[in-house]
Amino acid sequence: MILQEAIAALKTGEIDIDGVSINTENEIISKLSFAKSESYWEATSTPEGSTVVAVDCTQDEAIISSGKSRELINVIQQLRKNAGLDISDRVEIFFKEEGDVIEKAVKQNVSLFATKLKGLVPIPEQYRQTWSVVLGQDSAEVGGAKVEVMICRPCVAVRDGLGEGVCSFLSMVDVQKSSQESVLKCSIDSKDYEIIHGKDFWWNAMEKAKDTKQLEWL
Repeated sequence: MILQEAIAALKTGEIDIDGVSINTENEIISKLSFAKSESYWEATSTPEGSTVVAVDCTQDEAIISSGKSRELINVIQQLRKNAGLDISDRVEIFFKEEGDVIEKAVKQNVSLFATKLKGLVPIPEQYRQTWSVVLGQDSAEVGGAKVEVMICRPCVAVRDGLGEGVCSFLSMVDVQKSSQESVLKCSIDSKDYEIIHGKDFWWNAMEKAKDTKQLEWL
């Protein structure tokens, strides 16, 4: 019986085969099935065969990058756990890789990281300040790519080319205990300085990278 005839028989409630009339409501059991033509289809039906659910399991770029991002988040969370950090403890997160596989995944899933990591987004290690204190570090394989991940104590990030003396002063500022004023003042070699937030310094590397457009995807 071809498909069109089967559908018509179910609608009319009967079918004639070699002169014999068959009631399709109580003499025929109909079960639905899915004839998948490609391997990326997955299908299942209810025991009665009355319902079939088919799912296209094709993995596009968005799905793949999201999976890599979740793998990276797991690495970060494990580093936090190993460092004995509480959920409220703030950190900075950096990664180092050969190539750009991880950065592309982060770029495409910024909102996912911000949600899972309470506003934080991992950024390349090159934006880490030299005085940044590493709390935890590990190498991992994420999505088939090797990456080195580190979590660091939050510290002030400075403008490129800022004087060494001022940088030395800013490196000693405790971000977590600071009231985070918009202007910091210091005196170096009898010379007074006013250091302006958003111009000369930022409260963390991520803020600087975003504010200065060094990472356009933040």
